[in-house]
Amino acid sequence: MAKKQSRITIEDVAREAGVSLMTVSRVINNTGRISEQTRRHVYSVIEKLGYRPNRAARTLVTRQSYLVAFVVPDITNPYFAEIFQGVEDVLREEDYNVLVANTNESLALEKSVLEKLDDSTVDGLIICSSRLSDQELFPLLERFSAVVTITRPLPKHLASAVLSDYTLGQRAVVGLKYLHQLGYRRIGLVRLAHHDLFVNMTEFRRDIEQLGIHLRPEWTVACEPRWQAGYEVGYDLLQAHPELEAVVGGNDLVALGIMRAALDLGRRIPDDLAIVGADDILLASQVTPPLTTLRINSHEIGTMAASLLLPRMRGDMTYREYIYSAELMIRGTTKPLTTEVEP
Repeated sequence: MAKKQSRITIEDVAREAGVSLMTVSRVINNTGRISEQTRRHVYSVIEKLGYRPNRAARTLVTRQSYLVAFVVPDITNPYFAEIFQGVEDVLREEDYNVLVANTNESLALEKSVLEKLDDSTVDGLIICSSRLSDQELFPLLERFSAVVTITRPLPKHLASAVLSDYTLGQRAVVGLKYLHQLGYRRIGLVRLAHHDLFVNMTEFRRDIEQLGIHLRPEWTVACEPRWQAGYEVGYDLLQAHPELEAVVGGNDLVALGIMRAALDLGRRIPDDLAIVGADDILLASQVTPPLTTLRINSHEIGTMAASLLLPRMRGDMTYREYIYSAELMIRGTTKPLTTEVEP
């Protein structure tokens, strides 16, 4: 049996390079005054020996874990997966690893995850689209020194934030307004169930009424933000209300589920039913017909969230925010219902 190769230590590097342990430590941690020639020499020895710093020891010295927690409602949703990729792309360059906590759209699980994390386990926290109420979320985040939230405004002393120039309610208004301009009047809305915690439905209905859009209560339903939920709720809605000419889905997965349900019910898209989604995940442009949707650059959201977290982890608690925009991508699931489009 082959003998297991022993781990290369900092002592091995110092011995091979002919320098002190302190010199190697300063090179690795980029501290102290070291000549460029010595720095290059030590790095060449590190590469030659294949030395990798011991993170546990490094944590004891620096009191940093070099871990960032990314708490996400559903990592299987491509929208959130792309945000995570943006987060990781930035933090990897800064030598941080990202710990993903998938809460599976469960409020209880999200609360449990946040209760088990604190500054002793991670250096920072990015919490994406939290489903918890303010009363539940705020006390949990008080336990962290470096926090960034995505799509959820918080008191500025708690966290920096990446926010949309659209509120949750306005996301649906964009789709409804566009369909109304195309001539549709009998429009259904399948909103996301968790949005009900943060959207004032009375104000939402007032806003769309001011646009001349009449949304009947029986044409409005809620579901979990998943394809299967969109299919099941969409099937029931369309079967109960065959008069519907169009439907807005709370996100692309829900809209795509509605699209499949419509096809199974014999509805042609967009001839018999127009559909609008939100998020513009990759699949939205790949289906036939491609989905009209509100485009959001999810990768950019992730990169900005990570960029806002870095100064907080370094002790700069200045509140910063990044406002991202959305653009309606007009594709094949919508078309003018009448020959004359209203302004």
